Amino acid sequence: MLVVSCPCALSLATPSALAAATDRLLRQGVLVMQPHVFETLHRATHVVFDKTGTLTEGRPQLQSLALLGRLQRDAVLGLAAAMEAGSAHPLAQAIISAACTESVAEIKIDRVRHYAGQGLEARMDDQLYRLGTAGFVAEISGSADSQMSVDEMTGISPVYLGSRSGWLARFAFTDTLKPNALQVVTHFRSQSRRVILLSGDSPAIVQQVAASLHMDEAHGGMLPDQKLAYVQRLQQQGAVVVMVGDGMNDAAVLRGADVSFAMGSGAALAQSHADAVLIHAQLSLLLDAADAAVACMRVIRQNLAWATLYNLIAIPAAAFGLLTPWMAGLGMSLSSALVVANALRLERRPPALRKAY
Repeated sequence: MLVVSCPCALSLATPSALAAATDRLLRQGVLVMQPHVFETLHRATHVVFDKTGTLTEGRPQLQSLALLGRLQRDAVLGLAAAMEAGSAHPLAQAIISAACTESVAEIKIDRVRHYAGQGLEARMDDQLYRLGTAGFVAEISGSADSQMSVDEMTGISPVYLGSRSGWLARFAFTDTLKPNALQVVTHFRSQSRRVILLSGDSPAIVQQVAASLHMDEAHGGMLPDQKLAYVQRLQQQGAVVVMVGDGMNDAAVLRGADVSFAMGSGAALAQSHADAVLIHAQLSLLLDAADAAVACMRVIRQNLAWATLYNLIAIPAAAFGLLTPWMAGLGMSLSSALVVANALRLERRPPALRKAY
């Protein structure tokens, strides 16, 4: 009875399946860092996305530069590039790239201060400058002109530059949706999960992106703490929330979500706060993760059911003397081997959901 009731099969039922599913996803490009990812993703009721770098390519280009003040184009572009120097934000890289392309002279500034989700503040020649959202710049430059937001309805993300003496420029960017963004959103909605977009971009742009992807909800102009508060409200209502993001501004909400995925091309801070990383930054890898979660939980239930059935049959048989010791040892070994073999099927499972699209 002691030999036949050895809980090897029961103890191997869950970890063997988790190990096999984790290995399979790693080979496909998803690094799972927390063991609860599969179970929580399987139970998720809401999937929340960031926009830039997550649903979009994250490689915006400067489309236009509108001068709103006394400075010329070269001076404005050089000042903005100097403020963004060292930043890994996609819009910062677009400004720096444009400055390099136009061979703008380098400008020296100091005391740059970053305001999460709003922009940058810097001093040069005793003048205070701000680069970021319209509301952030308006705090020192005065109320925004009605023409400053004219491009927002066309899907262009604007960034403003201003000083205490007034508005200086508006930078307009373009960015494209990732080719599989609609497929991913459609998949989760087909599973009766609410898909939500939370972004720091203007509400008009966010609503436009959400409409093109047929998302359930969209909220723009959200700061990092507002994103976290929104997710926490969902959790208080009983929701199980998946968060997908890539930037420094997403770190807090990635940590606060029930399960989170960071894009491999995003900020290191976001990756360190996430439960899993999409190494190749392909949004379709979420489909593989969702498929792996379903398959993993199915295998775990099969393993537990088999281990329980084995013990219900083998223990009474041993108690009534129907099994000899060598039979008990063989049965225990075969039971454990069956559980492991069933779990190893996960490693051979193809990325079926991606093929379906």
